[in-house]
Order: sequence, then structure tokens, then C-alpha cells
Amino acid sequence: MRLLHLLWALVERFGTNAVSFVGNITLCYLLSPDDFGLLAMLGVFTALVFTLVDCGMGDALLMYKAPSRRDFNTVFFFNVAVGVALAALYVALAPLVARFFGHAELAPVMRVLAGGAILTALTITPITRLRSLLRFGHVAIVNVVAIVVAVTAAIVAALSGARYWALVVLQVAFPGAQLLLLVFLSRWELRWEFDVARFKQLWRFSANLLASYLVSQVSQNIFSLILGKFYNASQAGYFGQAQKLQSTPTSSLEGAISVTAYVSIAKCTEPDRRRALVLRVFGMMTFVNTLLCVALIALSKPLIACLLPHSWQPVTPFLVMLVAWGLVAPVCNHLSIIFKLYDHTSTIRNVLLIEKTAIVLAAFALYPWGVPAMIGAAAAISVVSYLLYTHAASRIMEVNAKRFHALYTTHLAMGTIVGALTWLATLPWASPLVSLAVGLIVFVCLSLVVCRLLRPDYYSTLARRLSHLVHSHDETPRE
Repeated sequence: MRLLHLLWALVERFGTNAVSFVGNITLCYLLSPDDFGLLAMLGVFTALVFTLVDCGMGDALLMYKAPSRRDFNTVFFFNVAVGVALAALYVALAPLVARFFGHAELAPVMRVLAGGAILTALTITPITRLRSLLRFGHVAIVNVVAIVVAVTAAIVAALSGARYWALVVLQVAFPGAQLLLLVFLSRWELRWEFDVARFKQLWRFSANLLASYLVSQVSQNIFSLILGKFYNASQAGYFGQAQKLQSTPTSSLEGAISVTAYVSIAKCTEPDRRRALVLRVFGMMTFVNTLLCVALIALSKPLIACLLPHSWQPVTPFLVMLVAWGLVAPVCNHLSIIFKLYDHTSTIRNVLLIEKTAIVLAAFALYPWGVPAMIGAAAAISVVSYLLYTHAASRIMEVNAKRFHALYTTHLAMGTIVGALTWLATLPWASPLVSLAVGLIVFVCLSLVVCRLLRPDYYSTLARRLSHLVHSHDETPRE
């Protein structure tokens, strides 16, 4: 995995999420928790539609070392057909969903969001093509510029008094801006082509992924649905806001590493080198993910106090619970790339179906006892899922599962110590801004010391490659 590819992927993920994060915080000052809660209620329905639009075909295309123009056109027209059909179904179900939640205003919102599904269908394959060609720089430009446009449009709408419609604008403007940028950057020769034989091959790979993706999306959004239905819109809004704050660092990291690793390792055919790469990427991912999570937990109280208005302070306990769950959930997601690489997508399907179905059932069973009970059960289920993943991965890769466990538990122990010391340094008697600043300084210093002393291989490799990247001008980067 070339460092330049990883850096571009980090620019894309963290850049996109950073802009989204700033825009989200700004919108919190312009909109109420109820406004956010209304859109959070639709999270599970919207996520299902946007997942079905792709059907896992993007990942299937990336498995081929050199997909042809005909392959991309085949997937493109399939995605568009599915997107149009799902948009029509989304519009038809709008009155029923609005009646289910008891909010009539959700029906017109769903009709507009249906247009976003069609726009998304038009962008998936061009972005997949850019990733297949390792043009992560172009992907970063498309996604970062698109989110800037979408956030700006949403803020303008909110300032105009549009209330929750500003959030609708955000969701629709993003794929719309992506599409316009891809017209100029993709340079893809679109033709009316549909290869039935190749589609069947792609479908065999993606069908298992689709089932797992669908149940995964349901489990991720089930809490907002339950809070919106059985509690109130404000609680759904608080929870949804906590999810956004939690996902900015953890999902950005997991996504950036997974995307670049998946493409790069898939092109590696030597078994021993592939195993070494998988283990190394797993170690780096768990190390950084753990540090980010413990930092968020330790600094959650002053962070929320500094970022959000007083009406949003109930977000803090939701954030702590979600970040604690985030110590394991992104690790499970990252492990799934192993089964894609070794063409064992049925394993992803089986484990995810068990894990996510259990999370959904536990959420419905435990909702009378509140969010702590639901999140606690979900975290416990994810730990079991992690054990299942590592057991299956060790058999497929022909390595001892203890190698995964040793990396993960070592990083958890290191992270716990860093997090505890950071929390002690937050000076609870001081102002939130001072507490946050002191805590951040302590966290960064401790993280560097821990990395230098206990993970010198990560530290030296990153320092060496960054130095080489900065001082080397004779090599033309390949995107």
C-alpha cells in the first residue's frame, strides 16, 4: 500500500468528515434537536435505499485487476435502474412511514430524498472506476469539494429559515455536486453496454455482500428509529448527533485504511506477502483507532461544552457510549476486507447476519431500559463477532488467531493507559476550553511517546516515508 495512496485516502475521508463536522456543528446553532431528530428517524430507510443502489457491485469490480469499460458500463446501468426503482418505492412508502412515526412532515421529505438516491446511483460506478485506477487524489477532490458545496447550501437554507429542510438539502446536494465534478474528472467513455455473463459473475460476488450490508445498515440506524418511535424527536436528534461526532475520527480512519488496503492488497498475488500486509494493516488500524476512541472518551465533556450550544449538552453520555462501542465495531468492519480479498464473502454475510440481527433484536428487547442497555448489549455482541471474524480469518489466511488478538489487546491496554492519563489531565475545575486544550496536549504527547517506545516499527516507517515523500521530487506520483 503506497503511502501516497493512503495519504490521499486520509485527505478524502478526514477532509470530507472534517467539513461535514464543521457544517454539522454550525447547523446545530441554527437548528433544533427536533429538526435533526426528524431526519434521524428516516436514517434506517434512507440507508437501506442508498445501500441497495450499489448492491455491492463496487466491491465486486475492485476485485478485478483490470476491469474493462464494458464491466463499468454494465454496473453503471444496473445501478441506475435499481436507483430509479428504489426512488419510486421510497416515494410510495412515504405516507406509511410518516404515519408510523406520527410526523406528517416526513412524507414530503422522503419524496425529495428519493431524488438523492437517483443521483447517488449515477455517481457510484465513476467513483469506483477512479479507485480501481488508484486515482485516490481525484476521489478526494470530488468528495471534499462536493461536501463543501452541500454544507454551504445547507447553511444558507438554515439561515433562510428552512429548518429541517436544510438537512434535506445537505443530503441531496452532496451526490448532485459529486455528479457534476465526476463529469470533468472521470474521463470515462460511457456507452450503452451490458454484459450479462460478466454481470452474473459480479452478482455472485456481491450478493453475499449485499445481504450483510443491508442488515448492517439496519443495525446502525435502529437506535434512532426506536428513539424516534418510542421516545421523542429530541432524543433521536441527540443520538444522531453523537453518532456523527463519533464517526468523524473512527469511521474516517477505518474507511481510509480499508479502501486503500483493499485495492492494494487485492493486487498482491504472493501469499506470504499478502498475509504480512493484512496483519500489518490490521495492527496499524487497531492502534490508531484505539487512541482516537480513548481520546474522545477522555475529552468528551469539555469537547461537547466547547463545540455545541447548551441545548445540545445531553449528547455527551450518548457520545461516550458510542465511542466505547467504537473500540470494537470498526475493527470488525475492517476484518471483513480479509474475506473479500480471499473471496469468502459468504463468511461476511453469515457473521454479519448473526451479529447485526442480534443487535436489532437486543435493541427492541431492551429499549424500555434506555440507551445504555441497548448500546451495552450491542458492544458485547460486537466482541463475540470480533472473535468469530478472527477465528474465520485465521483459517482462511492460515495464520494463528493469537496474532490478531496479541495486536488488538496490546493496543487496547496501551490506549486505556493513555486515555486514563488524559482524563486526569483535563482539569475538571477549569473552563471547558482550558480543559480541552490541556487534555489534547497531554494526549498527543503521550501518544507519540507510546508509539516511539512500544511501536517503533510504526513510528520509524511513517517518519521515514513522510521524509521521503517530502524530499523526493524525482518521482512522479501515480494516483
